[in-house]
Amino acid sequence: MTTRNQSLDLLRGIAILMVVASHCANHATSFIPGFLAFTYDYGQLGVQLFFIVSGYTMMLTYGGRTDLAAAGSFYLRRAFRIVPLFWIAIVFYLVITRGEGVKQWAPEGLGAPDVVLTALFLHLFSLTAFNSVVPGGWSIGVEMQFYLLFPLIIRLFRQPNGPVACYALIAATSVAAGALANFYLVPHLAASLPPQQAYLAEGFYFCWLPRQVICFGLGLLFFDIVERGNRPRLGALLLAGACLTSAWGAQVALLGAMAYVLLKGSVANSVLGLLGRHSYAIYLVHFPVVPAIAAWLHVDILLLTMLVAAASLALSYFIIEPMIERRFNRLGHQLAADLGRSRGVATA
Repeated sequence: MTTRNQSLDLLRGIAILMVVASHCANHATSFIPGFLAFTYDYGQLGVQLFFIVSGYTMMLTYGGRTDLAAAGSFYLRRAFRIVPLFWIAIVFYLVITRGEGVKQWAPEGLGAPDVVLTALFLHLFSLTAFNSVVPGGWSIGVEMQFYLLFPLIIRLFRQPNGPVACYALIAATSVAAGALANFYLVPHLAASLPPQQAYLAEGFYFCWLPRQVICFGLGLLFFDIVERGNRPRLGALLLAGACLTSAWGAQVALLGAMAYVLLKGSVANSVLGLLGRHSYAIYLVHFPVVPAIAAWLHVDILLLTMLVAAASLALSYFIIEPMIERRFNRLGHQLAADLGRSRGVATA
């Protein structure tokens, strides 16, 4: 059994601090000129860091089999980890926004189809739903879409020459998606929208899985190197080349390089590790915490980020994790284990 790399929680901790800091940038001060804009722009890359870690973690935890029972167990564990808290978040944000959703992404308000699509994790297929019901919910949709593809990806990965085929497929998909979005899809969608809503087109096609898949590919690559001891030079060149076709991709490559160094060294930190273990709940709950604290204290962005992270962590540690996440995680693992045992009996 593979020993869990301690840097995974650390990286999640870094990622959630980046995301929290980016959302604090609009509510804080800074004595450093330009630092708020810098934090807002680059803190958002914390989401891509989450995707890199997810790719690595899925490879680590999927198991040695690639049959239907293995896929079923994988989906059960993931569903009970992600779905209950996300559904609660849907209700929570509908209540606090009085059913209007996030106005930036739903300028004309929400409809029942937006809520249904979000509950079914199909919101990335809708311009009015992809990020409007649960703030930041687009990234959860990307994760779920990659989960659906992952059993096929790992099956290919474990074939002879499978890893390089995976890297090539991911690199080609990322480059093609970026070109298609930039030169055709975004302009055409923007032209069909009212001028004041044209920004929705770029946001929509930035959030789709084909654009983000390069991050998961880096996670697969790092697993291949760190956990399996391989040296996939061609795969690394393919993914790096795909990253360097855009400025955003180059930023992802630098982020990946940082993640690789920490994973290779199995670097750990107790505080960041704690944040990382609670990062999913912190991600979902921190959005209203930011303006709540900022309305009370008008402080420097570093202090505001620490206060929001600490408050969100407290909500997760004392309420969300023990009352919701822990119970559903146990149930998911129990059902997955039962499925594995029943499959073993059936094939014995």
